[in-house]
Amino acid sequence: MRRALAALVVTAVAVVLLARYQTHPPPEPPPPARAAKAPARPKPGVRVGTGPLLTTPFSSIQVRAELTRGRLTGVRTLSLSGADAHTRSINARAEPLLRAEALRAGSARIDTVSGATYTSESWIESLEAAIRDARRG
Repeated sequence: MRRALAALVVTAVAVVLLARYQTHPPPEPPPPARAAKAPARPKPGVRVGTGPLLTTPFSSIQVRAELTRGRLTGVRTLSLSGADAHTRSINARAEPLLRAEALRAGSARIDTVSGATYTSESWIESLEAAIRDARRG
């Protein structure tokens, strides 16, 4: 009988500890995005568009696009915040890859960066909107 009682107590303690175990701390809210400087006047023939500030569960992202003769020739990330160090490291790795790929493709038709799906999808969506904005005038 003592063994059964001891086993029951140990099991109950183990269940309580497992239920309270957290694999990582709860996410912190992203810091407020910094206001971007007013853009310099674009060169003649260059159209500039700004995408919306998009939020993911982990980041805030906003992109500006420059078009020359209808082709993407410049991309600038205006806002790319991360809620924690892990997210910031993912964003720091993904952003240059996304920018380089978009400039190489000359459009927003690019693949997402593996391991940075939320960042990639939001960055591409903001870029697509920035391109539309630049084409409108």
